[in-house]
Amino acid sequence: MAVLEKIRNNAGLLVGGIGVALAAFLLGDGMRSCTPWLQKTQQVALSIDGQEVSIMDYDARLQMMQEQMEARSQQRLSDEQRLMINNQLSQEYITDYAITKLAEELGLKVTNDELYALLSGQGVSTSPIARQFFSQFGINPEDKKSVDDLIMQMSDKNLGNLPAEHQARLRAQLQGVHRSIVNSRLQEKFSALLSRSYKITKLDEEIAQGSGSRTVALVRTTAGMISDSTQRATDAEIKKYYEEHKNFFRMPYPNAEVSYISMQVLPSADDYAAAEADMQKAYTELRESATLTQVEEAIRNYNEKFSSKVYLTAAELDQMGLGTDDATFIKTSEIGAVNQPRLVSDRYNLVKLIDKKTSAESIGVRILTLDSAGMAKSDSLLALLNSGADFAELAKKHSSDPRTAADGGLLMVPNQYGMTDSTFTEFTLAQFSLDTLYKAPFGSVITLERPGMNKMFVKAVNVKPAVEKYQVATISIPALFSDKTYNERYAALNKILGEGGTFDQMAEKAEKEGFEISRAMAVSTQSPQLGAIPSSRPVITWAMNAKDGEIADKVYRCGSDYLVVAALDKHLPAGFAPLSLVREQIAARVEMEKRTEALAKSLESKALASLDAYATELNTQVDTLVGVSYVVRGSEGAAFNGKTMTTALNMVSKPFVAGSEVMVVQPLSQQPADATAAQAQSRQQEADLGRQFSYRAFSQLLQSLKVEDNRARFY
Repeated sequence: MAVLEKIRNNAGLLVGGIGVALAAFLLGDGMRSCTPWLQKTQQVALSIDGQEVSIMDYDARLQMMQEQMEARSQQRLSDEQRLMINNQLSQEYITDYAITKLAEELGLKVTNDELYALLSGQGVSTSPIARQFFSQFGINPEDKKSVDDLIMQMSDKNLGNLPAEHQARLRAQLQGVHRSIVNSRLQEKFSALLSRSYKITKLDEEIAQGSGSRTVALVRTTAGMISDSTQRATDAEIKKYYEEHKNFFRMPYPNAEVSYISMQVLPSADDYAAAEADMQKAYTELRESATLTQVEEAIRNYNEKFSSKVYLTAAELDQMGLGTDDATFIKTSEIGAVNQPRLVSDRYNLVKLIDKKTSAESIGVRILTLDSAGMAKSDSLLALLNSGADFAELAKKHSSDPRTAADGGLLMVPNQYGMTDSTFTEFTLAQFSLDTLYKAPFGSVITLERPGMNKMFVKAVNVKPAVEKYQVATISIPALFSDKTYNERYAALNKILGEGGTFDQMAEKAEKEGFEISRAMAVSTQSPQLGAIPSSRPVITWAMNAKDGEIADKVYRCGSDYLVVAALDKHLPAGFAPLSLVREQIAARVEMEKRTEALAKSLESKALASLDAYATELNTQVDTLVGVSYVVRGSEGAAFNGKTMTTALNMVSKPFVAGSEVMVVQPLSQQPADATAAQAQSRQQEADLGRQFSYRAFSQLLQSLKVEDNRARFY
């Protein structure tokens, strides 16, 4: 019943005229007959190999996922987070279609018994998807009885006892969990099937096992350390790389190329002056406040403030995020001092040292709690405690709190690192309303009685040495743009838009006004925002539905401080990204390759005799690696393994390129092959490569699907 309760909450002129009229009639009738088809196609969110996903079904799942995420995070989702979930859902639809298609063709199945086992953890590990589902109802996935109870209570028979709206929602959730578990399991089976079909050839295995391994000294330098401005990528080289690596630039979805004018509205000189005046006022008020009560009154009207009735340790000051300078100020100043803040990152941070004292850094706490049944022995227990009786033994025997009684009443709380704390600072105990222990003599027994709570006896134990502690107050005053400043910038951009013209003409005017111009930015239905502009998804939605060359008819307000006017340059169909879009990316790659090749040739021409000489030349050091064989592993390129295994022992190789590095190696020694270890290494390599093979095969299948993504019509 408790779970159910959670679920509820959870011819001539005449002939010509007749012909025209008839044509109009037929056209009108045709249009009417096409209307349902048009309406249907306009309500499709995704089409996967012709299988349509209606916006109704899609949006229902999306809303459920977003609500679940908000429930878990206990906060409202940002626009970017919502689109992240949206993209996740679209990928789920595509992946589910692909794995279902594969399963049908290969005869892969997940039986009902198998599904139940993955749900309940009987004989196998509980599916992570099931674990997450159970957790939202407060069910421990390891508690088999609670899991079985929940599964039973969510049967069709029991769900029928709930209100209709709850039935629909919970059935959708349960179906989603079942679908996700089944598809995940099918992917595991497909992966296992392909992995087992991958085998390392006998030749590769013999080479790997028969050559042993080597210890090698090497000198290396990465492309990032190579500065050679003469190595520029030519148009021909860029085009050649593009044609040879076209699959690298595949676009599974249509893109839109957008140019835009934007500005992040910042405070004006008047706004900074206003912030400074507020800071000076706050500074004066803090200086004139002598007591905690006066300080609290002084900071009351500020939005970003902090004051504490209790004292903080130096470590807690550091954890507050005050900054090194402000924390040092508090630790080294006299009582009553207020810092003179500077504007840092458009913000003034004021701190005042109200008081300081020397006291125990932290203490342990033992608790003995009495429920109504135990109140009759309250006086006798207190007398025993005050007379020196063992608190821990009495707590084990008489405390009504099962969480602490087993440990003799010792309070233990999980911390942010997953460890358990058993000693607490004054500030921490204040969160439990137990800081009274710092005000009474340590070791004395204190009685706590509060309305609606059980009576308890508490005692400080394990008292840590005394340290200096600080009582502080802080005010943070940001320099913000005013409505006047924002409206002025909006009016300036709106005026440019209103005067019309081409985007280039608008951009020329905007640049003179201090606006930023961005050109040819590629976006798609997957893009959460335009460049680095927060909450700019509406601009992308407009662009995906606009016509080539169209300029938006309004200034977009993005987030709290960005203004945008956008123009659609052109639509880019799904397929391969045009060279113009990836030119800079390719140029960087080609130039990196040219720099490394040039450096390797330059070093070779020097004919240096030792690794130390190469290290000096490259301003680096000699490293040593052990266990290097023909089996490629680690971050080094495959050429490194080849050179290490083929260069004669104690000889220095010629400089060579390995991936994005230039290397020189000197094999130092060779270890004979350990047949057992080599065979185990081969099997591990085979398993790893098999998994990669299955992953790539499934990725290739996903890429081969014909996906029509219409989400930009709706989101």
